[in-house]
Amino acid sequence: MSRLIVHLLPLLLPFALYGLYIWHVKRSGKDGPEVTPWFWLAAIGLVLMILSFLVYGVFFEPPPGDYAPARFEDGRIVPGRIGQ
Repeated sequence: MSRLIVHLLPLLLPFALYGLYIWHVKRSGKDGPEVTPWFWLAAIGLVLMILSFLVYGVFFEPPPGDYAPARFEDGRIVPGRIGQ
């Protein structure tokens, strides 16, 4: 779940910042832009999301070995582990 948030946040960040900008403009009594730049907001969000994938891939290594899930053995539950 945290990885999903880490990668979705950069996609949504330009839209949130634009929303704050519009809120500030309307609060100050000025006229806002006539057209919302949806394409550019989405393009910047996608670029940021791709960069988050690259940063995550470079700086965070997967755990060594293969994961063995928990299993039921001889009447008891053997916990999962990461093997070498």
